[in-house]
Amino acid sequence: MNKKVKALKKAMNKALHDSHSRLLDNALNQRVEVTDVAKLREMYPDFTDLQITRMARLNHKINVANDFLIEEQSAWLDPSSRPAGGIPYDSELFAERTFDVDSEETLIKSQQVDIDDK
Repeated sequence: MNKKVKALKKAMNKALHDSHSRLLDNALNQRVEVTDVAKLREMYPDFTDLQITRMARLNHKINVANDFLIEEQSAWLDPSSRPAGGIPYDSELFAERTFDVDSEETLIKSQQVDIDDK
């Protein structure tokens, strides 16, 4: 039984290492998203200014998340490269947004419940 446990642990450790290596390779091969508003406007001339600015913000988040993934996977694969204070994380960039409750939406949902009950 002991040999089976050792073999299983070895296979699991190899699979885990391979998984982190694959994540790192995929993150390194990810193309950098365009965040410059002027370039985005050239690429998508039919988009409105609001759509362009939202796309620029989203692309920035994608780039930051990918950079974080690269640093995290690199540090996992080589623990000696991990910074003493940990990898900096911009929590404000990924904070969950809250929205005001829409009274019309609430009314529609309550009416829908009434319809479903009939």
